[in-house]
Amino acid sequence: MACPGARGDAGVGKLVQDLNERRAEDLLDSIFRVATELVRGERASLMLREDASDDFVIAHALGLAEDVKREVRVRPGEGVAGHVVASKRSLLVRGGEAPFAVRGGQYRSDSFVSVPIMIDDDARGVLNVTDRFDGRPFEDADLVTLEIIAGHIGACLVQQEQGEALQRLADTDPLTWLFNRRHFDKRLEAETNRALRAEHLLALLMIDVDKFKLINDRFGHRVGDQVLKAVASAVKQAVRLYDVPTRYGGDEFAIILPEADTDVAARVARRILEKAETVALPRELRDAGIPLSLSIGIATFPRPAGDANALVEAADSAMYRAKQAGGGSIRVWEHAFADGPRGALRPARAALPPAPYLSDPARLATRELQALIPFALAQEFNVAVVGHEGQVLTIAFPQPNPAAVDTISKATGFAVYPVFSNPADLEATRRRLAAA
Repeated sequence: MACPGARGDAGVGKLVQDLNERRAEDLLDSIFRVATELVRGERASLMLREDASDDFVIAHALGLAEDVKREVRVRPGEGVAGHVVASKRSLLVRGGEAPFAVRGGQYRSDSFVSVPIMIDDDARGVLNVTDRFDGRPFEDADLVTLEIIAGHIGACLVQQEQGEALQRLADTDPLTWLFNRRHFDKRLEAETNRALRAEHLLALLMIDVDKFKLINDRFGHRVGDQVLKAVASAVKQAVRLYDVPTRYGGDEFAIILPEADTDVAARVARRILEKAETVALPRELRDAGIPLSLSIGIATFPRPAGDANALVEAADSAMYRAKQAGGGSIRVWEHAFADGPRGALRPARAALPPAPYLSDPARLATRELQALIPFALAQEFNVAVVGHEGQVLTIAFPQPNPAAVDTISKATGFAVYPVFSNPADLEATRRRLAAA
């Protein structure tokens, strides 16, 4: 017969060997389930200490109701689990001699085991297993098994924390402590996919330090690094909690703004410029009277940019347009195919790119949307407004018509994103809305 230690090691040995190949959270769950099966427990919980407090909450559970898992919080010294945490010693109970409170009442278990999860001399969690399937009380062998597995869980927690720390370092720029390009590429792909699923806009800011080469050449790289740190400080003070501020490369920064249209992005950009005027600059720049000046470009996804690469290119182009205007300013790429009022960018002879075909304009068009453009223009060009996001109107046209896009954009002050529909369907939709 295998000794208890061998029984525990056999149950989790392979799982621990797979630590580098699997997510630590999945591994914790697997070890927890193996532990419960090895001692034939009917109910079990793994409680871990919260990062923001000394409370212990249920991270994994079997045989417990969802509301119980959510509500249970234990402090050191409170209840059985709290006693195990405070004493840092395991507890084996047979025959129901130790009642413990559950959600305001008294619950008497025939038998249970509670084992602390120790890292160095710190109790980081408690493994609790209650009532054996066969109705017999837990034995000393079960206690030894769970103590062995508690050691594996502690090692897993250490590995998880080290992995998270290494991941943070791998995704962080060491000079500015913003995210780096590696993290940016991953997050941009994830956020564009999420924006498509949720059908909301995503904005991107591209930021460049004006005359940075001149600063480096004149004052040296040490001063240049201090300028980059000052920009990072301004960015951190200006962004929203869930934005993704990044050092994109060299003196260029990028910020991913989830669920943001051009208006939201422009507000963040203006805050960055305002903060840039107040951050501490190197003494060499102050003595020379050189201010910190930034050029910022804005673009949105999925309209007008259709993919992540196009989003970066559009924001980058807008940023260079801001630099060409003298720096210290903001430009927005609206993909309006017209020189709209918000600094929309368009080559003078750009051809209208392919646009999506909308089979049923009546489904999206409303009287309120149609009122955003003059009635005479809607009638002249036989168009219907089918969407409105920030400063962008999505308008269904009967055929490609750059002149109509230009005219509507200038008349309304909106950038225009065109889609195409059947002319007869558009006319019927317009008439229905006019009669409503």
